[in-house]
Amino acid sequence: MTKGRFFCSASAIAALFALGASGQAHAQAQANPTEIGEVVVTGSFIRGTPEDAALPVDVISQADLEKQGSPSTLELIKTLSVSSGVLGDTNQFDTRAQGSEGSGSINLRGLGAARTLVLLNGRRMPLNPFAAGVVDTNIIPQAAIGRVEILKDGAAATYGSDAIGGVVNFITRSKFDGLDVGGSYTLIDGSKGNWDTSAVWGKSFENGEILISGGWQHRSELKTTDRSWALRPFAENAEGGWSGGTSTTSLFPILQSPTTGRWSLAGGPSVDVGCAAIGNLAVPGGCRFQFTAFDNLIEKEDRYQVFASANFDLNENHRFHTELLWAKTDVPVWKTSPSYLTLQTPTATTSPIVGNIDLPAAVPGQGWFVPATNPGLVAYRTANPTALPGAATGVYMAGVLYRPLSGGGNNIFPGSDGSSVGLRSYEAYRVSGGFSGETGFMGIGYDVALTYGQEVARRTGYDTVASRLQLAMRGYGSLAGDAGGGCTAAETNNFTTGAGNAALGCLWFNPFSNAVAGAAITGAANPGFNPTVANNPDLIRWLFPQVATKQTTRLVVFDAVLNGKTGIELAGGDVAWAAGVQARRDTFDSQYSPFTNIGENPCIDTPVNGSTNCAVRNGPLVFLGTGEEQELERLVYAGFGELAVPITDALQLQFAIRYEDYERVGSTTNYKATARFQATDWLALRGSIGTTFRGPTLTNLTNSSGTALSFIAGSFRAIDTFGNPDLDPETANTYSAGLVFDVGNLKATLDYWRFDFKDPIVVEPSGSIVNTMFPGGSTARCGTAEFAQLQQRFTFQGACSTANISRVRVQVVNGPKIKTSGVDLLANYDFGEVAGGDVRMGVSATYTLEYKINAFQVAGVQVEAAYDAAGFLNYQLSATSLPEWKGSAFLEYERENHNLRFTLNYIDSYTDQRTAPFTANNIVTGAPVTKGKTIKSTLIAELDYRVELPWDTTVTASIDNLFDRDPSFARLDLNYDPFTGNAMGRTFKVAVRKRF
Repeated sequence: MTKGRFFCSASAIAALFALGASGQAHAQAQANPTEIGEVVVTGSFIRGTPEDAALPVDVISQADLEKQGSPSTLELIKTLSVSSGVLGDTNQFDTRAQGSEGSGSINLRGLGAARTLVLLNGRRMPLNPFAAGVVDTNIIPQAAIGRVEILKDGAAATYGSDAIGGVVNFITRSKFDGLDVGGSYTLIDGSKGNWDTSAVWGKSFENGEILISGGWQHRSELKTTDRSWALRPFAENAEGGWSGGTSTTSLFPILQSPTTGRWSLAGGPSVDVGCAAIGNLAVPGGCRFQFTAFDNLIEKEDRYQVFASANFDLNENHRFHTELLWAKTDVPVWKTSPSYLTLQTPTATTSPIVGNIDLPAAVPGQGWFVPATNPGLVAYRTANPTALPGAATGVYMAGVLYRPLSGGGNNIFPGSDGSSVGLRSYEAYRVSGGFSGETGFMGIGYDVALTYGQEVARRTGYDTVASRLQLAMRGYGSLAGDAGGGCTAAETNNFTTGAGNAALGCLWFNPFSNAVAGAAITGAANPGFNPTVANNPDLIRWLFPQVATKQTTRLVVFDAVLNGKTGIELAGGDVAWAAGVQARRDTFDSQYSPFTNIGENPCIDTPVNGSTNCAVRNGPLVFLGTGEEQELERLVYAGFGELAVPITDALQLQFAIRYEDYERVGSTTNYKATARFQATDWLALRGSIGTTFRGPTLTNLTNSSGTALSFIAGSFRAIDTFGNPDLDPETANTYSAGLVFDVGNLKATLDYWRFDFKDPIVVEPSGSIVNTMFPGGSTARCGTAEFAQLQQRFTFQGACSTANISRVRVQVVNGPKIKTSGVDLLANYDFGEVAGGDVRMGVSATYTLEYKINAFQVAGVQVEAAYDAAGFLNYQLSATSLPEWKGSAFLEYERENHNLRFTLNYIDSYTDQRTAPFTANNIVTGAPVTKGKTIKSTLIAELDYRVELPWDTTVTASIDNLFDRDPSFARLDLNYDPFTGNAMGRTFKVAVRKRF
């Protein structure tokens, strides 16, 4: 690390460090030069001074954060102009964010969070088990942080893999004496509010120091129903949480031939007459279900962090450091749709019609069978004599667009308002210790450390067991748990016992609307409800078991660095050097509950007949796939060196090189060269050139898969993402050039940056695969030789068509080349004394000039033409939302113990790149669909007031989103883009801190 003491007004660079980042983090120059202590500058292991730095490093101090109302780590990251597309808010409908609710990330340049290296006190952190290659920023010990340093340049030559896009280094407080206790409350309309509390105790001794901190942060649930803009009518946004898959799906009356035993249709399809009565929406040609009404915009979260560190001088030349971190995040009630689509349908084991029914080509070839003896069907026909032909001996229900529970909700979760629920939990441990000092030989210094970290992530949910659902429709259902006895017929695989199943302890599942009391969200009663055929909640529990996943990542890192001077003295000073080695051991293991464990239940019928022999191994659930329990590990070895060459006082050069060897992947060597030239007293030039890299994660390299969901042809379908043992590391050439200005009271930097990626590690784009296979919904490419391999990526329920897609298979690959470039601006102006106080203003902005991605091929077919992602939503693509402009500006007035800051945060407009939502007329109004093509720019105002009261007490009052601006409309499930927008609206926050 580059170490040195500096003064806020000592030089242009020091002043620019004080600017901070993104308007959120501009450290203010003091009225008088004030020593702020020893600073470790991220980006180099050579001892020097910040004035020597040629890299674009932004610093956010604790004092800066206080002046901005002490934002949480997530709030800070979301407003950084240099970061786009981050995790943190609920976004369960995007495959790039699903399953990671409760965790956070930082995504420098929008390159992907896995390309940003996150450090704590310069040491690596364990990875989030549910987000490959990403550090969970919510485990950072918020109360203990003294400052944050952001290196906005590729740094793999210094730090190794994952630093391809930059480094964010969270640095804890030092030399702190006393006790600091604080807390805050944020008032949020429609929510119980957010609050936090923390305590920090520190003690400095003659030869050392101790720091202990603890913090708790709470976020309250914010439902979609608490924001009118989050739930829009189908006519306004058909993509706004409206699914074509409901519990009142298409019904086909069927007859069985008494001679052949085969089944055939007895009439055309109809929709259950109770579509609207149970909370769904009847539209031309069918029924729609608004699943987002059962979801949250913000989940309830409780977050805990405990951090302790100690530094001791063993003698005048040697120093010992150790630190311990424990952090936990609980999301106890994660809400989602009452049930998922049945993307797997029964086999002949449980359904007498599978393979024994003659269907027209237009009808899905797999579905559910309801016999004429089902009490729900009998009651439905009695109440609606014209709905189905009376002679029919059963009903065929379309499969891919059916879900067992929809607008009527799921009644097995008390207090959930009909939602299905789950939990998310993350628990992290990290311990680091080491020695540093002088060797006593030629002035050589050393820094040796050993770090261990792990994060354990758990998530649960519920899904329907396909074979159980079909059996229950035929009267062979059981009770869950201790509620009662099981179904004897089901237990003995005897599914021909006829209508007397009740005597065998068996139950019927009624799939019709007359089983539902009313609409779960509005509370409106269903006039067609028949309590005699309502479904037993314990039967629902049997159909709908909990599934769970536990995944753990562990990291052991040994670092050893030597540094010193070469003895060569140039006009600008001594030529300095640093060299070191690093060894890392990464591990990953996963555990699954029985229904999602492919080792226990690989086949759809395994829970029924115990068979593990099947052609398709997607497990027994209708939607969620299976996972393979794994224990993976890898060793990484690295050696590196740096050289600082001060040619003159004005010209400083620095060089770095690193060799890194990945077990079973290969090795890579990367370099970096930087320069800084002080052209005049008020202008300095800086620049860098180098190569950087990122190795595949352990899960990237396996053949195992994970299941996500993606909106395809009006409903969500399963996306099964597989790893790839043949992956190569991704590499990039990086370039930067900048100007540093120090003109009177103006301090500013202007930097150009560019990244040229080769073999980027990405997931194949499912949306583009679908659009290529079915252009405009056409099936013309089905069965053709050119698209045969691409067609194999799909699992259909019936013929090859978008309507019958149940699953899409994608994998992690080395994708097409990417080139991105842009400009960063940081500026700070001090007006000096105005009206008895000091007035300062600043601006921070990032402009992305381009984000060009070459053509993408999958299975030998081009699925994406080359395109520029800058300025686009990039839905279902490898890039995340990427507005061209993002920035902020502040105006601050400080007088004695009062500080008032007004901030404007700006996000540029960007375009929804999709064509499908905007090429057809609205099916309800008939009008062309245009709204949402442009996601409008947002300008959010924030007002923060801080006062230093007597008794060492600080009070801060903040109003965020001062003018209560709604997030910009996007034609997405939640009607806004969670990667960029803020769902909370205007908030009021009061924070108090007391020092003892």
